[in-house]
Amino acid sequence: MTATIPVHNAQTDWRQTLPQQILSWLPVTLFFQVGLMYAGLVLFLLSWAFSGDWKNKISQIRSSALFVPVLALSVVSVLIGLIHPRPEGEFAAAFLHYQSYCLLFPMLSLRGGAWQNRAVKNFFFGAILAATLFYLNALGALPAIKLFKSYVVYEGNKSILLGLLLAIAAAWMLHEWRLRKNQHAWRALAFIYVLLALVLCAKSRTASLLFILLCGVLVCRNFRFRWWQVFASGAVLTALVFAINYIAHLPSPVTCLAKQMHDVHQMHGAEIMMNRAICTVHQVRDFGQTKQVSEDGMRLELYMNTWQMITASPWIGHGIGNWLPMYQQKAQGQISEKMTTPHNDYLLYWFELGLGGLVALLAIWLTQLRIAFRMVNSEHSERAMLVSMLTLSMMFAACFNAILRDGVFAFAMLILLAIPMAGVSHTTSK
Repeated sequence: MTATIPVHNAQTDWRQTLPQQILSWLPVTLFFQVGLMYAGLVLFLLSWAFSGDWKNKISQIRSSALFVPVLALSVVSVLIGLIHPRPEGEFAAAFLHYQSYCLLFPMLSLRGGAWQNRAVKNFFFGAILAATLFYLNALGALPAIKLFKSYVVYEGNKSILLGLLLAIAAAWMLHEWRLRKNQHAWRALAFIYVLLALVLCAKSRTASLLFILLCGVLVCRNFRFRWWQVFASGAVLTALVFAINYIAHLPSPVTCLAKQMHDVHQMHGAEIMMNRAICTVHQVRDFGQTKQVSEDGMRLELYMNTWQMITASPWIGHGIGNWLPMYQQKAQGQISEKMTTPHNDYLLYWFELGLGGLVALLAIWLTQLRIAFRMVNSEHSERAMLVSMLTLSMMFAACFNAILRDGVFAFAMLILLAIPMAGVSHTTSK
């Protein structure tokens, strides 16, 4: 009898810790083909389903501060789905995307522990590995196989995600560097290694701006501004205004498409980033004057057209999955006619779900910030900044990309969000 008890306990412990181990390695899969991430999520959900302890899991899920706002978003999506026509071939996938946040709850039901620190380290390892692949591709030494395809050619949302992940990883590295009292030289080298890959190789405007934003969050983390912080912030803003004014009067680049800059005009790294920055300022200037956009600046046209359609039904929206067919009809003959999303989650949620959907989305993200604020004065204080930075990353990136509408973005962000938030009690996030 006594010999069988330890075996049973070992089996129970193994089953309960396996989901944590799988989740701790999922951040590495984010830097490769999306199929690896999906396979990892399936393994996680299977291990979670067979790990037992359902009473505690359900209790942890129901006590989460995110439970009500996520449930509210699901309810709104169901009601809107019943009110409006459901376009064939679009509705099912669009409806499921509005339930993406439900995937977070199995992750939040896990107990906190040392696996969370390993998960952060694995995320840093993935970022360093991604930076290395970017450098190898810049040197022409990366094989063009499917596993590394996102580093060799531009793959739309996947390539954008790689830039965002590098920006988040670099900011998290800065936070860890500030907290830890050891290995400063190695931490500095890793941070610089990832940051240079972000600026010189990823060539993502959104990601570069995101990194600057997250650095500002770190500087203002306590909302207790010293004189040098106020002076530095004012100097940066002043310099930014003068820089934008100066760039607006520069000659237009030969092209605003990153692929043409690289393939046709043999530009690299910082030169591409500088040209794209100039293009961005010129696109905003030209759109304000003539309402005309180039292929690279079609987001401005997307936003204007989508906003005009929102004003036709701001309260109950136009229905799930209806943005694409309605936009293609409105934008006939325009350069953005073939776009599949408005590249802005706020506009998309408002357009399809109405004001209730937009409010539900904002309630989720504001709840995440409230959880982070509560974590500051708890045993989870070191992870509070990670939650804050990731939430602000989602809110910022949603201005320019389909962060929740596309599973490539949504699942990656939810995996990262679960790492610092798992094990946070209801009393902490209340």
